[in-house]
Amino acid sequence: MRAWFRRTTELHRELAAIADVDPRWWVLASGVAFAEVWAPPDVYLASGAEADADTVMGSRTTWDGDPAREAIGRAIAARTAIRELDGQLPEQPLAVTIDRSSGGTSRSALDVVAFAIGEHCLVARLDDPELPAKLDAVMRGDAPGPWSGATPFVCVSIGDEPLETARHGHRRAWKDRGGPWLGLGRADDLALVSTCHLVVDGYGHARLAARIAELSIGGAPAGSVLPPPLRAVAGAVPLAVVWRDLPCPTPRVIPLAYAAGCLLHRITGQRDAKFSPTIQIPVARGTKDDPLRLRRRVVSTTTSVRFDRGEPEPFEIFEERVRATIAREAMSLGLISRLLAAARAVPVPIAWKRTSIGAKRPRWLESFAKVIGGRTLLSRIAMDIATPPMCAVSSPSRLATAEDPVGGCVITIVDDGTRAAITICGSGFTGTAMQASAVLDELLASL
Repeated sequence: MRAWFRRTTELHRELAAIADVDPRWWVLASGVAFAEVWAPPDVYLASGAEADADTVMGSRTTWDGDPAREAIGRAIAARTAIRELDGQLPEQPLAVTIDRSSGGTSRSALDVVAFAIGEHCLVARLDDPELPAKLDAVMRGDAPGPWSGATPFVCVSIGDEPLETARHGHRRAWKDRGGPWLGLGRADDLALVSTCHLVVDGYGHARLAARIAELSIGGAPAGSVLPPPLRAVAGAVPLAVVWRDLPCPTPRVIPLAYAAGCLLHRITGQRDAKFSPTIQIPVARGTKDDPLRLRRRVVSTTTSVRFDRGEPEPFEIFEERVRATIAREAMSLGLISRLLAAARAVPVPIAWKRTSIGAKRPRWLESFAKVIGGRTLLSRIAMDIATPPMCAVSSPSRLATAEDPVGGCVITIVDDGTRAAITICGSGFTGTAMQASAVLDELLASL
């Protein structure tokens, strides 16, 4: 009993350090303190393969080849990249497809590919010698012939698509039972790689995108057959997206979080609020000298800037507190790690657990999610290989609605130490490119 009370008090103290809490939070803290000790290991809860878990990264390229042959070449590059990286990312097997019937994934031989052309999604073996001619025929308007019914490992969209919804590109090949977690597409001068968080986190996504870009350079002859406009992805949620190159060294996350907290406090218009809206920061798990640290699944820490009569706390105090919370999360001892441990221990189906965390969570969890999920996620993906400047888009935990017009945003830096880029995407106060650009300008100017 004494140990349970100590854990409850610790958890409540962490919650009270980031937001105003009422007696309901004691109930949450006590329940987590009871359940966390029974948590089974290695149960991934942060994604159930829903659309809010979709992400996309893109790097600049030149499109001057035949669309069908470029698409086939990129599919081959994706297969090579997956085979090279599969097994190197803890808890993230890549040679798989999403299997919604099991709530997880199924192994894949990586030999079947989907091609989205106009209104059609065509599934074929990658080694089919007639594949280029078949794709050309569909682009000319011929009716598709018989195609494979197998589950593809990747969906390649042929033709331009809007960057605002490109993170859902792999879903063009989905059926009720699931489909590929990987998508390849293009938006103007960007070569896009979309993924689902159920399979891979940001570091692995960036590794794949960089390798696919490297393997896809050149090789496709010029062609005259142009693809028809792509069908929109069903259920796609558009986000405003702004990205730009950054000089190195790039801004650090903690000063950026402080600036974001001050901005959010002003935007929400609650001058007397003691805390800014909360901010999530993904944390790599493990010690600094752990060679697998960057490759593991991340966990997030949640923080906020404290205010006194409208004035923010000094940055030095904020920095000291956030560094301590990051250190606890890195060792799986922080607030979010403990909340996830308790969720793993609850004896209900895993699909329900994942739904309770995702965007389709029950309404009675909304007040907790508002604090824990926050309005802004700030991520810095440090790469240990050469990586081109990348646009990186994912969904914020809070989207703007009529009841909540403020919404939320995600800010992501991808940095290999020599080249870097920053992306802001979101809705509400970052719901247009002009608004998102202004927010990004203000944050960077304050550093």
